[in-house]
Amino acid sequence: MDKLSDSEIARLEKENKKPRTTLLEEAITAELLDERYLMNQTPFLRRIMYKLLPVNISQLIEALFIMHRYDVVLSHSEKVGLPLALVMKYLNKQKKHVIVISRITSVTEKKSYQKMWFVKQVKDSVDCMLIWSSMQRRIAIDQLGVAPEKICLLKRGTDQKFWKPQPGKTDMICSVGMEARDYPTLVEALRPLDIPCHIAAGTSRGELFDTVKKLYEINDLPANVTVGAKQQTELRDLYARSRFVVVSLLPSDSDNGLTTILEAMAMGKTVICSRTDGQIDVIQDGITGVYVPQGDPEAMRREILNLWSNPDRCRIMGELARQYIEDHHSMEQFVGAIKKEIHKLAAESSYKESVAELISD
Repeated sequence: MDKLSDSEIARLEKENKKPRTTLLEEAITAELLDERYLMNQTPFLRRIMYKLLPVNISQLIEALFIMHRYDVVLSHSEKVGLPLALVMKYLNKQKKHVIVISRITSVTEKKSYQKMWFVKQVKDSVDCMLIWSSMQRRIAIDQLGVAPEKICLLKRGTDQKFWKPQPGKTDMICSVGMEARDYPTLVEALRPLDIPCHIAAGTSRGELFDTVKKLYEINDLPANVTVGAKQQTELRDLYARSRFVVVSLLPSDSDNGLTTILEAMAMGKTVICSRTDGQIDVIQDGITGVYVPQGDPEAMRREILNLWSNPDRCRIMGELARQYIEDHHSMEQFVGAIKKEIHKLAAESSYKESVAELISD
C-alpha cells in the first residue's frame, strides 16, 4: 500500500530514476489489479473483506467479479494465475486467460510439486502460458503434457534505458540477488583475494530468503566482502562501479539469476555465472559472460582473477553483452511480444462473440 501514485511513477520513469514498469499496461490498455485497486476501487463490503485476506486471494476473488468487463485476463505470475485458472475452470468462466510463468519448478520440492500439480489441472483450460526459460518450457511439455502451441517462449525484457553503461572507474565487483544463490561458494572464492566485492542482498517484502540467511550467518566474512541491500538507483551505481558481476547459483533447472544477469549485461558488464541446468538462455560462454562449475570456489576464484586482471577483455565482453540486450531483451521487445499474444486472443474472443450474435439473430 506504500506504492507511489501513478503520476509519481510516470515522473520517475521519465526522469530515468526508476525502471519502466508501466509500458505493458499502457500497450495493452490494461487495468492493474494491485493492492491500491483493491482498497480504492472496489465496493465497500468487498473492500472490508479484502483487508482480512492475503493480497493474492483478494486479487483472485476480485478478478472473478470484474473479468466480464475485459477481453483478456493477464496474470503476471503463477502465484495468482494458476489458482485463478483452476477456479475459472470449475466455474466454467469462458474468458481468455494468459499466465506469465517465471518458473514451474522451484528450489524447494514442496513448491515444485504444488506448481506442477496446478499446471496439470489447468493445462487445457488456460489459453496461453508465457515463459522465458527454454528448460521450463521443456518441462511443461515433456513432463506435464502442456500442448506446445499453448506455451509461448519469449525473451524476458529489462529496461535498457535505465540499466545502461555509465562512465567511471571500476574498482570492485559485485553480486546481486536472493533466490537460489550460493553465497558461501562466492565468499570462499573471494576469501584469499583483495578484490572488493559487495553482495547486494536483503529482504523481499519483509521476507529473508534462506540463501541470504546463510550469507548473514557467515561469521568470518573476509574484509574485502560487504553485504547490504540496494535500492534501484543505488544498484545501478553499484553495477557501474563493478568491473564485472558474479552470479553464484545453487543447482536448479530454472533460470534463477536471470534478472541480475539481464541488468548487468544491459549495464555493459560481463557476468561470471555458475553453470546450472536452467540458466542456459542468455549468456554466451566466453563472449558475453563466463560459466564456472557450480559449487566450485577454486574455479570461481580463478575466473574472478582472470577477468580482474584483464580489464580490456571485461570491457569488450561487456560491450557485446550490452549489444545482445539491445538486440534481444529490450523492454520494448518484451512488451511487444506479450501484446501480440494478448491481441491475438482478444481478436479470437471478438470473432466468437460476433459469430454467436449472428447465430442468435
